[in-house]
Amino acid sequence: MPEVNSQKEDYLITIFKLMGEGKKVTNKSISEQLDLAPSSVTEMLKKLKDQGLVKNSKENILTDSGLALTKKILSKHRLWEYFLEKELEFSWKDVHPIANNLQSVTDDELLDKLNAYLGYPDYCPHGSVIFINNESSSKDLIKMNQANPDKEYIISRIRDKRDLLEYCESIDIKIGDKIKLIAYDNFDNTVIVKTKNKEIRISPKASKDIYLLDEK
Repeated sequence: MPEVNSQKEDYLITIFKLMGEGKKVTNKSISEQLDLAPSSVTEMLKKLKDQGLVKNSKENILTDSGLALTKKILSKHRLWEYFLEKELEFSWKDVHPIANNLQSVTDDELLDKLNAYLGYPDYCPHGSVIFINNESSSKDLIKMNQANPDKEYIISRIRDKRDLLEYCESIDIKIGDKIKLIAYDNFDNTVIVKTKNKEIRISPKASKDIYLLDEK
């Protein structure tokens, strides 16, 4: 696989996430996500295209090799997050920036040994898939703000955003919690759920980034 530095990793991951969210991957959308000047984005995308990692038709998308490399980078990142939380007892809201630094210096040998040491986990502490161990990538998750009332779910993924994770801690919800979705507030679409024998109100801003598995 082509060699990439941490800056290129950020671009590949941004494109991957925009693609996964079904958003148009334009130079402008990348520029907004990374908070960089459009000229810088154009220059970097040319380098990634020259390496065969990105191609452009109507928008920027990852090539097969670009997709494989990005999944490997994300696997490194998420394994380090898992290690930091499970082995070193870091809070799940603190692991992202540390893992970001570690992923860039993790070669294949270290990746393999870290993965084996951790027992080949499928998911990071936030519920995101570790691709080298679980290529299926999803568990048929639905966003909380799109879930049906009067049904039971398991909280299976929470987007890795520090303010969101702090909010979830403050209202006492976490990965693995079983909830029953009671209703949506008619005024602002706040989600009302029952879990741990109490009702919790979850803001619309948070509910769009919390993913549920239907218990069926």
